[in-house]
Amino acid sequence: MSDYSDDEVVSRGRRRGRRSRGGDGPVDGEPRQQEEQDPAKREALARDLIYRALGMRDHSRAELRTKLARRGFDEELTERMLDKFVAAGLIDDAAFAQRWVQSRHQFSGRGRRALAQELRTKGVGEEEASAALDTVSREDERERAAELVDRKLARVEIPVDRVERDKLTQRLVGMLGRRGYHPSMALSVVLDAIREKADAAE
Repeated sequence: MSDYSDDEVVSRGRRRGRRSRGGDGPVDGEPRQQEEQDPAKREALARDLIYRALGMRDHSRAELRTKLARRGFDEELTERMLDKFVAAGLIDDAAFAQRWVQSRHQFSGRGRRALAQELRTKGVGEEEASAALDTVSREDERERAAELVDRKLARVEIPVDRVERDKLTQRLVGMLGRRGYHPSMALSVVLDAIREKADAAE
């Protein structure tokens, strides 16, 4: 059974005071020096910080660990509190990674390379990251890349001049590369899209 109820998660997030501009700064009324508080007070402050963070969006365990460290909580308390939230099912790096990959791939058009880098930045472990990335197949990736290219080509005419067409190809390949698509896939998708649009125009 969960240590913390869903109602408590919501209500605690709504009751908290105004945050500082930095996002991780002290809430009004909270002391800056955590070591000045007794153990029970420090634990309550750490728990509330985690609730607030999770109330805004999903976080990996590593992200929450960083937030607690920035607020001056010691390692022992940090890991103990994070363990409680993991046991309660409120922190789950595997689920976090899968949701992150699906959302960023679908809505931001990120390729597997970019997604892998983002998960590393979030502190997700290799096993959890690999499982999440496997939910995006090569076919899924190619289809999403083609959608991005088609969207760009819808606003331009295919140049007849070979030099200008090469420039267009390079721009589109670069666009896919910045989103984390492998160069060979990016080039293949762009060439196919340009060829199809040029044939249709003829």
